[in-house]
Amino acid sequence: MKKRVLASLLVAAMAVGMMAGCGKSGDKQETTQKTEAKEESSGELTKISVCEPVRGILWAPVYVAKAEGYFEEEGLDVDITTVQSDMPTAPVLADEAQFGLYGPEMICKFVAEGQDTELLYTCTDTYPYSFFLAKDVKSVADLKGTTVNGADSGSSPRAFVRAVVNNAGLDADNDVTYANMSNSAVIAALESGEIKATYASPELRAQLIDAGYDVTVDIYDKDVHKELLGSESYEMYIVFGKKSYVEQNPEITQSFINACYKGAQYLDSHDTDEIVDTLKEQFSEMTNLEQVVKECKDNGLWSPDGLFTDSGVEAINKMAMDSGLIDKPVAKSDLVDDSFAKKAAGK
Repeated sequence: MKKRVLASLLVAAMAVGMMAGCGKSGDKQETTQKTEAKEESSGELTKISVCEPVRGILWAPVYVAKAEGYFEEEGLDVDITTVQSDMPTAPVLADEAQFGLYGPEMICKFVAEGQDTELLYTCTDTYPYSFFLAKDVKSVADLKGTTVNGADSGSSPRAFVRAVVNNAGLDADNDVTYANMSNSAVIAALESGEIKATYASPELRAQLIDAGYDVTVDIYDKDVHKELLGSESYEMYIVFGKKSYVEQNPEITQSFINACYKGAQYLDSHDTDEIVDTLKEQFSEMTNLEQVVKECKDNGLWSPDGLFTDSGVEAINKMAMDSGLIDKPVAKSDLVDDSFAKKAAGK
């Protein structure tokens, strides 16, 4: 696969207890422990709601926690709802949901504006997007006057695509038109000429490579990741909450993060087939789930502990500033409350 790396790219993105034993030999023990935990639990489970902009594989620790009963082990009855408006911050701020799944840059903006939000947990450790050109386009500079898939205005993919376009010497505001397409529509749009380029999450990336497209900006290359982002880590697919809710409900928050951590440990210790079996019901419409899970595993995209790094937060701030979301960096202590993730990980 030919890589055409944009070496000087300033990527801007805005808007994504351990298990006992691993593998099949530990399955019976895990099941027994979960059953015993449920039997020992007294009283009703605490109902909470989690909102998401889309169902995305990179938030897998949360979905595994749901599928494997880790939330129930922690005394929670969790409902995960996809927000039709594609803006999961609204239900959390309105107290209609207790936690949300999103990207970190918009939360960075909200914190800078004094809004009642904070980052609590990261499901991923690295930046997940790649960039592809149509087969008849030789370079990003040739995109002038064309339409590219860039998701919603204000989203992480849109900021990423804008950065790619600007880096090629084009004007991201005037030289290209942006489309917002579902993954299922992208390949047909590339083939028909409706769009001439697209960003790609792991799900779409796998489909594009299978269809014979080359990666133009390959963020999975660790050297490229470091060169483009200035950091080996970038905590992209996060869990956020309302600061006031977290302060008033520390036990619920800790239980929720504990379950997410268990989900992360499951992903870290189980093989692709087992993970696919766990997630298949929640991703029933994904035809290439096994390939996508393997890609996430092989490239170390999922975070094993949910913790934010200093360099990752610096990169988030830089991208938020490059995108015009904030004027100056937000201190990590103001943006991130990692005390729950540290406690879950025993740190």
